Amino acid sequence: MDDEFKFFQEWWKILRKYWNPPEKKNESKQAVEFWYGLTRECMALHKKYESNKIFEPFALKMVVELIAEIERRSKIDGR
Repeated sequence: MDDEFKFFQEWWKILRKYWNPPEKKNESKQAVEFWYGLTRECMALHKKYESNKIFEPFALKMVVELIAEIERRSKIDGR
């Protein structure tokens, strides 16, 4: 249960940090760093829970969904 709580705390921090994404097609240095940082943090979060064989599949799904949500947000309002 402690793993799940810590996971969601970190997951929520990543979501808040990357809530206002640049457009995915934007190739500026800032945009590239944004998408690289998001991917790097999500991969690190998943890696922390690889050894928990029961929780790991759910953690992977949630990390993938987090990236997908940020990508969807990049398309809102012409971003």
